[in-house]
Amino acid sequence: MTREPAHDRSPEDLVAESAERVAEIATGLLRNVGHHVRALVEDAADDSRDVAREAEAFYDSAGELFDNARDRLEEARDQLSEAGDVLRAAPRAARIVRECLALLARHRIGNAVAAARSELTGQPAPTNEALHRHTARRLRILCEDLRGGVLKLGQFVSTRGDLLPEPYLVELSKLQDRVAPIPAEAVASRLQIELGPDWGNAFASFEPEPLAAASLAQVHGATLADGTPVAVKLLVPGIEATVEADLAALRLLEPSLRERLHRIDLETLVAELSRSVLLELDLEDEARAAIDLRAAFAEDPDVIVPEVYTDASSRGVLVMERIEGERLIDFLDGCRARGSQGVRDRDRLFEILIRSFCEQVLVHGIFQGDPHPGNFLVVPGPDGPRLALIDFGCIERYDADTRARYAALALATLARDEARMVELFEEIGFRSRDGDAQGLQAYAELFLSAFREGVSADDGFDHAAQIERIRELTDADPIAEIPPHFVLLGRVFASLGGLLARYQPQIQLSGILRPGLASALRPS
Repeated sequence: MTREPAHDRSPEDLVAESAERVAEIATGLLRNVGHHVRALVEDAADDSRDVAREAEAFYDSAGELFDNARDRLEEARDQLSEAGDVLRAAPRAARIVRECLALLARHRIGNAVAAARSELTGQPAPTNEALHRHTARRLRILCEDLRGGVLKLGQFVSTRGDLLPEPYLVELSKLQDRVAPIPAEAVASRLQIELGPDWGNAFASFEPEPLAAASLAQVHGATLADGTPVAVKLLVPGIEATVEADLAALRLLEPSLRERLHRIDLETLVAELSRSVLLELDLEDEARAAIDLRAAFAEDPDVIVPEVYTDASSRGVLVMERIEGERLIDFLDGCRARGSQGVRDRDRLFEILIRSFCEQVLVHGIFQGDPHPGNFLVVPGPDGPRLALIDFGCIERYDADTRARYAALALATLARDEARMVELFEEIGFRSRDGDAQGLQAYAELFLSAFREGVSADDGFDHAAQIERIRELTDADPIAEIPPHFVLLGRVFASLGGLLARYQPQIQLSGILRPGLASALRPS
């Protein structure tokens, strides 16, 4: 638009033009300001979103840092607790190692003196019975004093006549019934740790005096809130650290013990015993084993397995049905005074005992690995005595292939098929140093010779003579390797074989064994 000269325009036109110009400038300014404000607002919003994201990331990072710090604090607390346990247990382990090495050194000196005397006199070196008796007594006292894993291992060795001379078996067998109970306040402490401060509310009554005390745990009578009578098994307080110290000491002693126990694969023996003892500290695992065995014998009227009350149990406390019965040894000893009826009761009970273990091992594939007499009760039944299994802490499980191999070995032993025995020993995993199977065959004969058809347990089989034969054969050709899964089975054979040798029942063991063998060998 062409503007007229200012002198040609009226004042009103000039004012209107100025106002229009001011409006244009103001509009431009406002537009400019709006643009900048909008840019500022958008920038502020972007910044706010960035800050929010950074804050959220910081919060997440702080949360992770907090969680990590908490986890590390808990780990440190656990490590400090474990370190405290180790420090507390260290003197115990040191004492075990020190005393055992002293006994071994005394034996070495005694053997060296006997060898020198034999060399000078030209006479065979006599067996040092006095030294064995002294050492055995010292070991028994040490086990009683320390309890825990040491006592458990002493109980195991007491059943293995092939490992140690007779004086050790005599002394260490006393450990089966010589375990002092823990104090009542320690019992309450363990129950509070496992079941909470209100643990007493779970029971209508709880007997402070234990029904039985063992190396790792003890059992108390109680009744549940609904009046059900139960047996409450609880771990000895602090037993976990104690067992760790004992097993550490055993591992330290293993090289020195190998010199004395050279007949056997000590490395495997120690490893498997350590594993089984540690498993006994998990009462939830024991509960599962008890449940499985109860199901396995549900249809057997002669074998009793108590019910487990899992809701009232924990890793360190096991609550089971209370079985009222007589201890196995007390019952068997009492049979002698009951004349012919006592003989029949004794023989019936042994039939049930052997059959139940045959079925556990060969049919069900789960068995008690610690069948010492304290783990059984005898309960009256309409047809005679019944057998109750009451402890399931030491358990071994076999798959079908393992069961079949052991069944085949048992049949070869019954048939005295030595070539097949050697073949099966190798398949199962046994090895002798020189590859000679005589020592292994002697073991098989010890465990199974009484099972041959037509042979009863008192038909002249000399248990002590067979043990001595094993010692001679394995001295000449030590067993360099045994399969891990045999360790607890060997313990079963040794324990049951000792009972057979002691009470001499008139039973046809082969007839008891064969149904289980057939089941194990039957194709699945």
